[in-house]
Amino acid sequence: MIGNQTKGKSFRGLLNYLENREKSSLIGGNMFGTNAAELAREFRLSRQLNPEALKVVHHVSLSLTPGEQLDNETWCEIADKYIEAMGYTANQYAIYRHNDRDHDHIHICASRISLDNGKITSDSWEYVRSEKIIRQLELEYSLQQAQSSKEKLNRAPSIGQQRRIEREQLEYEQGQRNTPPQQAIKTQLIELIDRATVDQPTMPQMIERLQLLGVEVRHGLTRNGKSKGISYAWNEQKFSGTSLGVANCKQTTITANETTIIANKL
Repeated sequence: MIGNQTKGKSFRGLLNYLENREKSSLIGGNMFGTNAAELAREFRLSRQLNPEALKVVHHVSLSLTPGEQLDNETWCEIADKYIEAMGYTANQYAIYRHNDRDHDHIHICASRISLDNGKITSDSWEYVRSEKIIRQLELEYSLQQAQSSKEKLNRAPSIGQQRRIEREQLEYEQGQRNTPPQQAIKTQLIELIDRATVDQPTMPQMIERLQLLGVEVRHGLTRNGKSKGISYAWNEQKFSGTSLGVANCKQTTITANETTIIANKL
């Protein structure tokens, strides 16, 4: 499941967009309105609590991978759990479902203004928190894990690399070079890490597997045995875990025994 978040100023503008899409339906939320106009008037209640605030509209889309589908009741459960876990415990929100694409997805239009105190709901570390919640929901509802748009961007070759691959492929097909083009070093490294972590090994196991493949791993630990950063070196190039995507820089708690094992391997 992929989640995307944006902020805006106009409830009515977003609600009109959500309502007017083909095969759109209002399936849930915690509001009484039954259409865009009624919901927009209702959202004014929270806006009046903090008239100086600007970007008070929180828009979230949650999308399943192609081939997966949920009923309205399950979608509402997921949306309710997601929005509450994100800290919107006293906020107005409406849930729309769209069936106009090849992937089943919903949109949540929420007010960032809390009805309890009129304050703006914190957006600190919003992307990281959202990804963690989505991974938990995928497990809870047996959904296929999907890469976020940020992970896809991190994994994708640069424009220059892609052009180089296309040029070398053409040269290979025309007989101007003897070998087919190779993927970028970064892409090769990501594939090696994916292979080494396919069964969710412990950190020492992952490091040992990568070292056997010729990948150098550097892993820092805090006093409490928690990961504070990981980096990789492959074919004389070095990469931080964050540059390779969220899946390759996850914070991991390490036991004292594992710390000793890691120290012996590095």
